[in-house]
Amino acid sequence: MKAVIFDMDGVIVDTNPHHRTAWRQYYQRYGKTLSDDDFVQHVSGKHNTDIVAHLFANQTLTTDEVLRLGNEKEALFRELYRPNITPVPGLVTFLKALKAAGIRTAVATSAPVENLDFVVDALELRPYFDALLNESMVSRPKPDPEIYQKAMAALGIDPADSVIFEDSMTGIRAARASGAHVIGVATTQTPDELAPFVDDAIRDFTEMSLDRLQRLVNVV
Repeated sequence: MKAVIFDMDGVIVDTNPHHRTAWRQYYQRYGKTLSDDDFVQHVSGKHNTDIVAHLFANQTLTTDEVLRLGNEKEALFRELYRPNITPVPGLVTFLKALKAAGIRTAVATSAPVENLDFVVDALELRPYFDALLNESMVSRPKPDPEIYQKAMAALGIDPADSVIFEDSMTGIRAARASGAHVIGVATTQTPDELAPFVDDAIRDFTEMSLDRLQRLVNVV
């Protein structure tokens, strides 16, 4: 095992409750409501383009309008999350262990670069990663594996030597399709819900170690 790749939302930071709040406020801004079921079906793990299309389903929007509306929501999210930003428990200790072991690392997120920069800089995580990939670097969002394939290429590592941490089913499908080993992080769903679709599942990084990671790769 030579590389570990992290999704961001729900893996590095448990942003999902804050994204849910931001999307609810955003929907209300445009006269709509967002139920828990709607959030799971139309928002969680989805690209902003698809979410905006759902919100404005009765309107025809230009590409620029879709981008502007998505950026507007992300600015609202950063404003709401800034006072509460914190890494998923155990993350920094795990990143330090990976760094000390010479294992290459990357973030591969469907979020815009503004969110990625906001998270890694607010938490001072930039020194721990060899590559940072955001939505603008791919033409096909998750569940397409493109972003993970590009992350592995950037690290110079084959899929068989890579482990990906993901939390959403959309992301897990992308990670699976990339050919890497996949570990579920149970911030969005329970470990039992994730278990059938991943090689291993953890509640947070306090449950993860280099030994557990290496055993997983050797067994799978």
